[in-house]
Amino acid sequence: MSKGQCDAQEAEAGSTSTQGPARRYIEISVVSVMEREFAALEEKISSASARIGAEYFQLPVADADSVYRERVYCYEFYHQLRCEWGDFAFSLGGEVDKIGNPHFRDGPYARSKPDLLVHQPGNMNRNLACIEVKPYTGDAREFRNDLLKLTWFCRHAGYYRGLFIVYGSEAGDTQDRDLLKAKLRKASEGHEEVDIARIVLWAHAAAGRQGERINDV
Repeated sequence: MSKGQCDAQEAEAGSTSTQGPARRYIEISVVSVMEREFAALEEKISSASARIGAEYFQLPVADADSVYRERVYCYEFYHQLRCEWGDFAFSLGGEVDKIGNPHFRDGPYARSKPDLLVHQPGNMNRNLACIEVKPYTGDAREFRNDLLKLTWFCRHAGYYRGLFIVYGSEAGDTQDRDLLKAKLRKASEGHEEVDIARIVLWAHAAAGRQGERINDV
């Protein structure tokens, strides 16, 4: 091997050895930024949820008990979240149609429309959160479908986090929380395609109260 070839190999090796740590530093920095931005999103969600009135939480029905209607809650949640948005550096979209996007051509959820998307359109590196909403009365199968969708968007569309919001209650705070955790465990356990580590879970128990994150499911 000539001296020139040897020098070239050493230079390449040196470049490779420094590229690894530098790349890891960049990746960690990006995650730190996204984590701060996601925390800011959660603060907005907390404030917005507290302003959702009872008529959106459970829809009044003539001569019958009020009922949970997911669309009614979602539209008011979107409105209240928009009121909190300010100059937050992301777009908030409701039921965005991804048909035609080359990143969504294949897969079981390529044509799905999540309840809400928080992203910067046109920049796949700035997909912050995919959000799904379900009433407390939904069953484990319905919960599982949303958890699968959120996992798919995180794994295949580069969303930093999935966010699953469950609203409503039945039996009182403590019992409701335990029942909800049990339902979420049933929806996710034994299903490899559900990555609960990528999904943040929120409960919004009653109108006029802030929603809150659920930990230790």
